[in-house]
Amino acid sequence: MIPVTRRAAMVLAAASLVASAVSATALSATGAEADPADGKAEGTLTVNGKATPVAYAYARQQPGFFDKNTMDTLVIVSDVPLDAKALADDFARIDLAKQGKLHAFEITIDATGTPISTVWRHEGFGDAMPSGISSTDVFTKKVLDDKVVDGSYKSAEPADFFGNTYSFDVSFRAPIAH
Repeated sequence: MIPVTRRAAMVLAAASLVASAVSATALSATGAEADPADGKAEGTLTVNGKATPVAYAYARQQPGFFDKNTMDTLVIVSDVPLDAKALADDFARIDLAKQGKLHAFEITIDATGTPISTVWRHEGFGDAMPSGISSTDVFTKKVLDDKVVDGSYKSAEPADFFGNTYSFDVSFRAPIAH
């Protein structure tokens, strides 16, 4: 048996209490626990005049859409923390959005640091949600490497999708999952 000093025992007990408190307060609407490695987002997603603040950012690398020899980075900014299933499955995010449990904006950034696609996840659009990109929207890249993505993205003006107006103004910083 390895002897444990009183100080070490106190540090371990305090760490255990902090971990328990964080876990107990980190439950999300999706049933996921927030992970300290999750990124942070700020800003709003606005659909039909209703603004939803975002607080969470997630990022992962995936084979390039246009060039499979490069890596694109998918960034998801959302109003609720997402569990592993929702992060890995587009259809899970679509279902959560249709139920009004998720309001998210997804940005695919190519290896050069240029956005090449966006997708909305929001019940305000009904069954069809906008995707694509506008060259007039303003993307600012602060950092994009194989470890972290940090930037902001803002629509130049409100857009229309089958009678639904929408705009976004978000900033994010997230570790990149591989």
